[in-house]
Amino acid sequence: MNKACFECDYNQMRKISEFCHLDESITKQLFDTTELILSQCDMSKTNPEIMGEIWQAITPIINNDDPYQKIKHEYNMLLLSMKEDFARKIESSSDSFTTALKIAITANLIDFAAKHSFNKDSVQEFLNNAVNTTLAIDHSQELKATLKKANTLLCLGDNCGEIVLDKLFIEEIRKNYPTLNIYYGVRGKPIVNDVTLIDAKEVNMEEVATVISNGDGSLGTVLEKTSPNFQQIFHDADVVICKGQGNYEGLLGNEKENIFFMFMAKCELVAKSLGIHTLGIVCLKNDLR
Repeated sequence: MNKACFECDYNQMRKISEFCHLDESITKQLFDTTELILSQCDMSKTNPEIMGEIWQAITPIINNDDPYQKIKHEYNMLLLSMKEDFARKIESSSDSFTTALKIAITANLIDFAAKHSFNKDSVQEFLNNAVNTTLAIDHSQELKATLKKANTLLCLGDNCGEIVLDKLFIEEIRKNYPTLNIYYGVRGKPIVNDVTLIDAKEVNMEEVATVISNGDGSLGTVLEKTSPNFQQIFHDADVVICKGQGNYEGLLGNEKENIFFMFMAKCELVAKSLGIHTLGIVCLKNDLR
């Protein structure tokens, strides 16, 4: 946790207030609650874990544990309407694996917890340009080589809408590695616009992977807070693909081999630590040195 993360946490309260049209008194309660949690938080924890604690405290105040449910559905439907166009781009590409990977990572732009702004038009523009985007960190060839030797893959999802293109990427993985046993992990409880079992069902993710809940409501994967079943699948998987910055923050430093982080660096701190520009996309293998 870094004190610079506090700004994003407060910014999330502003977004919820505006999105839910909350009055001043309720908005004040959100900020007061967030300020209290942040003033007492354990700075050794990651911000995804702290945000999970904030979310658990503020959703009773607004009497809604899933305030982004409607817009999550809208982005899932938007990306589903575009899916066939991107499937054709992938199929016609000279390197379909890398194209599918880039498109799936670029969709990580859809994030109501981040500082950057976006809308449905800008999402489409970013995705249309994804094929020509250079990965700021590119360990995709190592990922391919690792998948070739693997029996089990666990893919950890991140955001609504993005999940549609995760499915396309998994379909591409299946074409290349047809015997691979694939799991797709989602959050155990709603938090911001992170994917849950509801989102997985909306996009029929079960057609390409075994969908599992991690049993937790953190804004990312905080392994010690997840269910025993999820932890077992995580530890047994030969390869883990982690979509999104929250999963990167939550699992950075984990000693498991063959973890690959795929995300857009939407935070200046994260981008600077990786030596890349903000909004750069990465496919990064966990460094165990």
